[in-house]
Amino acid sequence: MLFRLMQAFSTPEDHEAGLWFMKNYSAKDYVEFKSKYPFGSPEFVHISHVLSSYEMAGVLISHGLLNENLYFDSVDVMYVWNMVKDIIPDWQKDAGPALWENYVWLAKRYQWWLKNVWKPNQKWKISAR
Repeated sequence: MLFRLMQAFSTPEDHEAGLWFMKNYSAKDYVEFKSKYPFGSPEFVHISHVLSSYEMAGVLISHGLLNENLYFDSVDVMYVWNMVKDIIPDWQKDAGPALWENYVWLAKRYQWWLKNVWKPNQKWKISAR
C-alpha cells in the first residue's frame, strides 16, 4: 500500500509542486496565506498537491489500510506540517472542518509515534529483518 501511495503522488505535477513548496512557500498566518496564494492560483494548486499526499496517508492509516510504522519510518510528516500548522485552523474555519482533517490527525499521530514507538533498534524493526 505504501508503494501505491508513493506512486500515486509521484506525478510530474506532484514533483513540481513539491519543489515549488520547498523553495517558495512561506506564510506566517492564514491572512498572509490567502493574500499570497489565492484560491485557484498555481501556487494554491501546488500547496494542495503537497498537502493531499499527507491527507491520503492519514485516511489510509486511520482506517487500518496502511501500516503506520512503515509509513512513519519512511516519511517525515513534520517537515511540511511545521510549515502549515499555523494556517490550517483558520483555513478550516473558512472552508469547513473536514479540510485537511486527516493530515491534522496524521501529524498528531506521528508526534505520538515518535515519542512512544520509534526508537533505534526497536523490537518491531529488528524482528522484521
